[in-house]
Amino acid sequence: MATQKSSGTRVPAASNTLTVDRLLSAPLPELLAETGAEIIDAPFEFDAFEGVALKYHAGPIQVVLPKARSAAHRDAMARLVVGQLFGTDLGPLPASLEVRTYGGEK
Repeated sequence: MATQKSSGTRVPAASNTLTVDRLLSAPLPELLAETGAEIIDAPFEFDAFEGVALKYHAGPIQVVLPKARSAAHRDAMARLVVGQLFGTDLGPLPASLEVRTYGGEK
């Protein structure tokens, strides 16, 4: 699988650059499929968890989201994480959002 490097972590390369328009307008299932990502529900004991955790392994990128959040919240968080991973220029994020990258190359 081809990869592109972003913030010290290797992710599947998109066939084209992921534009802001595409990131924000594509139906989420389509966006996830084209970027090799999937949403995984966090265990219920993490329902108070506000952030997103990513797991890298031989398969797809796993975006782990709390199940108790609204569909709109989960949609926005998934798009934010995918955009960050693929280097989409999202401009400055609101101060209430903090994005951290942990780990090294896969």
